[in-house]
This record gives sequence, C-alpha cells and structure tokens, in this order.
Amino acid sequence: MACTFGTGMSGVRAVRRSLADGPLARVLTYHRFGDSRHDPFCVAGEDFAAQMQLLADEGRAISLQQLQQFVAGQASVPQDACLVTIDDGMLSTLTEALPVLQKYNVPAVAFVSTALAGRTASVGPERYLNWDELRELSAAGLIEIGSHADTHRSMGLMPLDEARTEMQRSRQKLQDELNTEVASFAYPFGTHSDFNPATDAALTAAGYSVAFSSIHGSVRRAMAPISLPRVKVEGGESLAMFDRISRGGMDAWCVVDRSLWRLQRVRSEIS
Repeated sequence: MACTFGTGMSGVRAVRRSLADGPLARVLTYHRFGDSRHDPFCVAGEDFAAQMQLLADEGRAISLQQLQQFVAGQASVPQDACLVTIDDGMLSTLTEALPVLQKYNVPAVAFVSTALAGRTASVGPERYLNWDELRELSAAGLIEIGSHADTHRSMGLMPLDEARTEMQRSRQKLQDELNTEVASFAYPFGTHSDFNPATDAALTAAGYSVAFSSIHGSVRRAMAPISLPRVKVEGGESLAMFDRISRGGMDAWCVVDRSLWRLQRVRSEIS
C-alpha cells in the first residue's frame, strides 16, 4: 500500500520526510476528453493541452519504463516527475488525447478493458475503441497499451480464480490483437476493496510486472511495483490546480481513501 501519511502535523512531517528521501513521482489518471463541462471524468481538450505543455516545458513527463526503472532503483527521475495514464480505452483517447501527446512528445499508458472493445458505453457519450482503433493507437508509438481487466469488474470482489481468468484473458487478448508485449495493469475502480495481496500475487503470476490502483499518493524508490498509487485529474480544474496536484497536493488524500473505502459501494461504469 502506498499511503504512509498520518493526519494533521504528523502528515505534514511525513511529507517532509518523504521529500528528504529523494525524488517523488506521480501517476496521473485520466478517463476521457471533450466538452462535457460538468463531467468530472471528462477533461476539456484545451485543458489537457495546457497540462501536457506544462509537463513538457518543465521536463517532468516520463514513460512507464522510466517509472519502473526509478522504482527499481535503476534510474533517476526529476522531482515531481509524472506518468500520464488513461483508463477505459474510450474513443477520445485516440481522437483527442493522442494528438496532444504527440504535439508535446509526452508518453502515456492507455488501460483497456478488452471485452468492451468497440461497445457503446452505458455512461457518457462515447464508445470504446474497437480493435482497429486500438491497433492504430498502439502503432502511433507514444501510448503504451495496458490491461484494465477483461470486463471492468472489481478484482477484489470476485472469486480469486475468476479474477485470475480476467487478468490472463485480457493480457492474452491484447497481445494477440496488438502483437505487442503487455505487462502493465490498472485495477478497475482501484479502491481498497478492489485489490489485495492475493490479487497482486495473481497479477505477478499472470505475467504483469507493474500495476496501479486508484489510491492517492506518490511513487518512491523501492516501492512494490504492483498496486502503485495514482492521482486522478478531473475536468474543470484550473492549470494552477493541476500544477499543485502534479506536485503532491493530493498525496495525503490517501488517508481519506483508507478511511472511507467501505462506503464506496455505489459504482459507475467508468472508474
């Protein structure tokens, strides 16, 4: 688990200690892009462009490989380095996000639920990318494709054998359809009820080398690479707010994640 902060002054001291220990990185989570102004899962195209330009101008954007090397102690990264991740494999990942990432040369990872490819989403105006579009996205070279399970259900709330099947099936589908190695995974929903040591072990056995939850926090050297924390970027946030979030402004929110996860029973389709 990634949350090491307490509350009050103890939390402040923990943040200061972590900064003294060396560079921190963060994994930013997006979902879709467009003009749905009151949808927190949808970031406007112009806002996304400004955010990526900020990361590029400051030299803080890193790839998945760089993050993994940093965690393993094999490479350094800038302070407050950021990896961009995009969950669910919605159409706007290709039509809106990719051109921006290409313009600013920012690498990213798109996590796809394989059974949903090409389907119409039950939440929001977009459909999921079909396999031809996913091949186009993969071939562009800047966005790596990872697994978001097969059917986008909670790994922690299903029998472990079923979770293993989801993990294995989604990885095999992606590798067969895209003709590329797939070793990254993002837990659907990603709250404390959605993963556990048994699902982490199952991911490793299924061939994944890195995985992400939705628990807030920063990434440090020597962390376990399975169930690393992430920070969600929501629609409507100012560039100044994005800058604060990307530098740790929401890291201590993991305390809330840890305290309130039992109340998080109502789920939308998009995590």
